[in-house]
Amino acid sequence: MKVLILLISLFFSSHSVFSVDVKLKDLVRIDGIRENQITGFGIVTGLSGTGDTKNAITTESMQNYLKNQGLSASSNPALTRNIASVIVTANIPTYAKPGDKIDVTVSSIGDAKSLEGGVLLQSPLKAANNDIIAVAGGVISFGGKDNKTSSNISRTIPKTVGVIQGGGIVEKELANAFLNQENKYRLILQNQDFATLDLIQKAIADTFGSESITSRVVSPVEIELSIPEKTDAIGVLGRLENLTITPENKARIVVNERTGTIVMGGNVTIDEVAISKQGLSVIVSGGQKKRFWDDPEKVENVLVMQEATKVSDLVKALNKIGASTRDVIAILEALRKSGAMHAEVIVQ
Repeated sequence: MKVLILLISLFFSSHSVFSVDVKLKDLVRIDGIRENQITGFGIVTGLSGTGDTKNAITTESMQNYLKNQGLSASSNPALTRNIASVIVTANIPTYAKPGDKIDVTVSSIGDAKSLEGGVLLQSPLKAANNDIIAVAGGVISFGGKDNKTSSNISRTIPKTVGVIQGGGIVEKELANAFLNQENKYRLILQNQDFATLDLIQKAIADTFGSESITSRVVSPVEIELSIPEKTDAIGVLGRLENLTITPENKARIVVNERTGTIVMGGNVTIDEVAISKQGLSVIVSGGQKKRFWDDPEKVENVLVMQEATKVSDLVKALNKIGASTRDVIAILEALRKSGAMHAEVIVQ
């Protein structure tokens, strides 16, 4: 399988790298402003012979539903494979108000083959404290025309997980700690980085220092902001979110094994190293000048590359000689562990 490379090049030349100005709201979140998960149990009906077969929970739940509707049901009704038990989940935004609609995800918990064409009956969704926050229901949909993966057209994704766009209705507003803070607000970094934390604090001091607004670092990922009582806190936070800083870019490579996609920055290079894996050899040499991967047939699964070669060039070369995604991931991880590649490898 070919490996798709997305190279984010952030440089003027091969030796000079520049950073990008980023708004503060893309680097931090304000403590107390967050989504919350809600979940519940539900029944899906209208399935065309693809529902549960032997599921006591489905049988009992359907029986209870019919009783609540004032209908009589046998003590042991037979499943017709037109219904299925599901778990319903959703994320509720910070300031969702009663009547707001949210998307919900529906997933089978029995032996149903497919939820396609099914309708979720009204289902209560609860928070961690067991309060009912929303109700959900509606027709389940599935993304994509052919519902198959891009990397392997013959591999069909099971239709046992679907979504209902706007299928949840908020019934109760969640309590929010942000509203109870006494003129102190905490900014939490999305990704821990001391240099970025220092840059943020300096930007706050430069912008708000004359307004008696102060800040202090309270943890490796938090800055506490103190706003005077008579100051418009919402206005300050709005201006704060639009501040721009130039953070250092951490070297990171993200690999999606299922789709064969690799995302990396343009400044990740490899030191001198030699790696061999199941007949495939990679040699990065300080004295090697010829680009062997321009003619991979001559090297027969041996890649000899120049020191300071970019990881993107290595992946392209591996792709040319037919290395699998797993081989590429294994080689990247081996390079990181050997210290020859100074970047974090994230496998999804």
